[in-house]
Amino acid sequence: MLEVWNNDKIKNLSPMDKDQWFDVLNQGLEEDRGYDLSTPNIEEIRKSIKKDYIDYLKSCSVDPDFYAYYILRKSGGIIVSLLRIVLKNQAYYLEGLETHRDYYRQGYASSLLIQVLYDLKRKNIKEIYSFVRNHNEQSLKFHYKNGFVEKEKDPINTKFVLNIEDKLRKDLFDSWSINYNKSIIKSEEEGTYPFAGYSKIKYQILDIISKKTTAKILDMGIGTGQITSPLYDLGYEITGVDLSEKMINIAQKKLPKAIFVCDSFYNSLERLNDQYDFIIFNYSIHHLDYESQINLLIRLNKYLKYQAKILIGDVSTFNLVDMENLHLKYESIWDDEEYYPINEIYIKSKLNELYEISYNKINEVSGIFEFIKR
Repeated sequence: MLEVWNNDKIKNLSPMDKDQWFDVLNQGLEEDRGYDLSTPNIEEIRKSIKKDYIDYLKSCSVDPDFYAYYILRKSGGIIVSLLRIVLKNQAYYLEGLETHRDYYRQGYASSLLIQVLYDLKRKNIKEIYSFVRNHNEQSLKFHYKNGFVEKEKDPINTKFVLNIEDKLRKDLFDSWSINYNKSIIKSEEEGTYPFAGYSKIKYQILDIISKKTTAKILDMGIGTGQITSPLYDLGYEITGVDLSEKMINIAQKKLPKAIFVCDSFYNSLERLNDQYDFIIFNYSIHHLDYESQINLLIRLNKYLKYQAKILIGDVSTFNLVDMENLHLKYESIWDDEEYYPINEIYIKSKLNELYEISYNKINEVSGIFEFIKR
């Protein structure tokens, strides 16, 4: 269970809360401060250290740079892991991530981090930073494992940054990867949002591309390779981008000689140095808001050959009114964090200057966009 200790909460903590909080942090503090455990007054020293820590906790309630302590409790109420978020120069920093010594290597730190990221995302916080001492190998491994990226490094510290949305989306698709295709089939068979018409979109994309005997294809959001594996088998050159390493691992088994980039759409552009005949977004571009979709499609223009195409298959509508009606119909299962393509938005943007845009409606839920480079 996750608890958020903000300024007001800290003012009203019970003695037991404070004791448990300190117990998580109380790991070799005497040695850290240079004391010998055989010192006759070691118990007095321990009391003094605890008082210093509790005083610090109390001070957080009036510290303008303190954002919150995040506390993870095990069933029964025991605090097993904690961290704090602070504000520095309008940026959010993760500090003091600790797990109780009795619960090491049980995944509590990673579980806490994910829950904290979801809370921060709900508050529209886009990224967090973290400083790690270069000698702290365990913490460095934790940061790399959980998707933090090095931003700066000096002889003492490494500064990391984590894009919250990218991390959460990657974890979502990693957990989804095993049953991903099953969920598509179920939705399609029922003719419901979000995957109604999925097979028609897939075959229309294959039909459009296969009219060209050879082609270089960039699949943005390749997933498990459902769209591009038939094209790969026909000899087309495939490059696939996806945030999920697990998705890519599955796709690599189907497309062993394809090129794969495990990164976000925007970051992947720095690693692409080719021009393509087709760029595909199959149920993937909706993870970006509309402004980001437009900006990405503008940037992708230089990666297209003359009169090459971007193909977008997704939940989509002609206009905003139709999308709102679709939302109302499927409100109970609608994903409010996805931004489904709308023809009206695209044709009223700068995209019209770069592309000839057409939209083919498949059914009430889905359709295909063709962007032909002018």
